[in-house]
Amino acid sequence: MKRPESEEFPEYYKSYIDLVENANIIKEMNNQVMDIQALISEIPEDKENYAYAEGKWTIKEILGHIIDSERIFAYRAMRFARRDKTALPGYDENMFAANANFKKQSLYSLAHEFAIVREANLTLFKTFDEETFDLIGNANGKDVSVRAILYMIVGHATHHMNVIKTRYLLD
Repeated sequence: MKRPESEEFPEYYKSYIDLVENANIIKEMNNQVMDIQALISEIPEDKENYAYAEGKWTIKEILGHIIDSERIFAYRAMRFARRDKTALPGYDENMFAANANFKKQSLYSLAHEFAIVREANLTLFKTFDEETFDLIGNANGKDVSVRAILYMIVGHATHHMNVIKTRYLLD
């Protein structure tokens, strides 16, 4: 599948899309499940609720945020793939994280939930053809293609896993 063109997504998602390296995005999406579970398995229990600075999310909250965001992105992609022209609202990721009780869940249960959500989304995206990936919808006041959303999902998860590696596990 071709990479999304710059007119297919808002500029602020470029950094996520640029993190997608594999030419086979579905394969990368699938492999990412194992990569994330491997990273999560290395996190010591005393770091699960650790935040590297005041006002920053814990590792559990980051993983929960990845799950929430993936659900929202996939919902948008499904709506656009079904040719629904309804403009979809944005969401406040900080409000979601503050009201999700991620700290009360085990890191294992969050990793398991991520794998389930990702499997469902892989199944969805595998049903789309090239014409479907070209479809454009409006989310949060910006036009975005189904293809770009797929890349955003993978790049978003990569971004946050990189943050965990560099800000949470290196000290």
